[in-house]
Amino acid sequence: MKNAMKTYAEKLMAQAFQSVKNYQQAMNGQKDLPPARKNMLYGRYLADMDEAI
Repeated sequence: MKNAMKTYAEKLMAQAFQSVKNYQQAMNGQKDLPPARKNMLYGRYLADMDEAI
């Protein structure tokens, strides 16, 4: 049972890491966006990050 939980936790952490990495990569080229546009971009990736967490 412990191994199954460990494997599941590792899978969730990898998924969360990938989602955050995708968001950060998208933000790298968008440094000069106004705050409203940044929030819209964050909103696009928010579902992936919340699902991963």
